[in-house]
Amino acid sequence: MTLDFFLRTLYGSLGQGILYAPVAIGVFMSLRIMKKPDLTVEGTFAFGAVIAMTLLYHGAHFTTAIAVAVLGGGVAGLATSLIHTKLKVDGIIAGLLVTMALFSMNLFIMGRSNIAAPLGTFIFAPVNNFLVDGFGMSNFDALLWSYVIIGVLALVVVVAILHFLYQTKFGLSMRSTGDNERMACSNGVNTDSRKISSLVISNAITGLAGALVTQQQAGAEVGIGAGVLIIGLASLVMGEIITPKNRKIVTQLIFISLGSIIYFVCITMVVASGLLHSNWQRLLTALLALLALCMPRLRQLIFKTRRRIEVTK
Repeated sequence: MTLDFFLRTLYGSLGQGILYAPVAIGVFMSLRIMKKPDLTVEGTFAFGAVIAMTLLYHGAHFTTAIAVAVLGGGVAGLATSLIHTKLKVDGIIAGLLVTMALFSMNLFIMGRSNIAAPLGTFIFAPVNNFLVDGFGMSNFDALLWSYVIIGVLALVVVVAILHFLYQTKFGLSMRSTGDNERMACSNGVNTDSRKISSLVISNAITGLAGALVTQQQAGAEVGIGAGVLIIGLASLVMGEIITPKNRKIVTQLIFISLGSIIYFVCITMVVASGLLHSNWQRLLTALLALLALCMPRLRQLIFKTRRRIEVTK
């Protein structure tokens, strides 16, 4: 592996990790804030991707495509939350039902199994052109850096909005609902509205990720969301491992985003080095996610083993 190839691979995985970071944040909101897993993520990611690419294909501006994709993700989250809170269906089943329904919706929106728009219509095109014309970069290098720049800007907006939200009374009541629903209800909090709001926001963020990633991949297909939940979960756990103990919500969000970057850098470097064929990428993803999930338990076992050794001495 030459140095130039290594750097380009690193830049590519860095950009991809940043673009997928909102997925990890969406998983964090449902799994850590509300303490309930949301399986709508894969359907919402694909829904946002399909909406954005279809609108771009039909000539819409990328800002419109992304805005509608975010709105579509929010609507999907609203559907899941209403099924769960109003119809009293288990949250996991509600997520599966909505994801299944979105598969058909994606086919209806595209009119076929896949769709692609011209590269010049993507959000990365203006940044790419600026880097080529202003800094004399090659088109390929400029494209890789445009992923990083757009991803960072989107991430800053998401983190800033959530940081502001969780400082408000409404945001604090959302967190209290996740921590202790009965206590929050006894204090006059409408817990159903907090659950609905949390799922709407988390899935809107996931829809944003889908809209950005589909432009990075230069097309959308009906199965684009497959495995996204595991990617988000692995990124979340990796981010939590490196997050400092005394942390605020904004610190958690930043380190979760770093977890997404670390995940993609690890995956990409292993595949690029030739140690593992790209066909085994899903297996590597599953093993990496399993390792990340088992890390707290492994730390505990190592600590207990050391304590026993010290006592026997």
